[in-house]
Amino acid sequence: MKNHSLFEKYRSVIVSFRDVKDRKNLLLEDSGEERIYYAPFDYVNPEARLFIVGITPGEIQMNNMLVEAARLIHQGLSDDEVLRRCKAVGSFSGPMRKNLVELMDEAGIAEFLDVETTAQLFSNKQELVNLTSCIRYPTFAVKNGKESNFNAEIKQGTELFEFASTLTLEELSKAPNAVLLPLGPKVQHYLEKVVKGTQFENRLLPELPHPSGANAERIAYFLGRKNKETLSSRTNPEKLDNSKKNIKKILRSLKTKGSK
Repeated sequence: MKNHSLFEKYRSVIVSFRDVKDRKNLLLEDSGEERIYYAPFDYVNPEARLFIVGITPGEIQMNNMLVEAARLIHQGLSDDEVLRRCKAVGSFSGPMRKNLVELMDEAGIAEFLDVETTAQLFSNKQELVNLTSCIRYPTFAVKNGKESNFNAEIKQGTELFEFASTLTLEELSKAPNAVLLPLGPKVQHYLEKVVKGTQFENRLLPELPHPSGANAERIAYFLGRKNKETLSSRTNPEKLDNSKKNIKKILRSLKTKGSK
């Protein structure tokens, strides 16, 4: 099924959307252990120089995306315009966006893209970025019948990996000049498997700490707000230092090649 036809299929549900808790009419896949729902995260920016990749949209992002899509539909916009415009509103929305911007600026992403701050990627510089996830559509872990935001490894050889990787490769093919920025180690591990042997293998950056509030200590250290001596045993400062150093090294190399 083409992704655009997914939007057409669920358009009537989106138009009357009220509450993300009532999402059963948006169900795409149910494996018993995970449930995948539709929300209009379909648009891929072919001019993107940067792919920001999370694991999957969570409940907050799903809600924000659907609210905005319903609003744009009611304004009478075309399906293409709805898909394009609601992407920046729903993707990485909520409290994590501030952390994400600060992490990217610290890692040299703004300098690489020739912008003052990566906050502009969500406003007046959206043409530079494609906001996406390993699993494009909101996915929830299921335990004892209850759903929670999915935050596990996407294991190769599983139906979930096949579902996700097919969409990831399709997205990458539409933006061949993009650099990939994974948020967290699980995203990095997934992308390493998906892009192995492709032109994107050398355009995959080391991971940033995930911008979730649950990752506050790693974020604080990466941003220079917490000293190495005060870190708990859960945080590996050498890994974070190497990640920052290598992100900057790869970006400098790519920028040099691009300027020739």
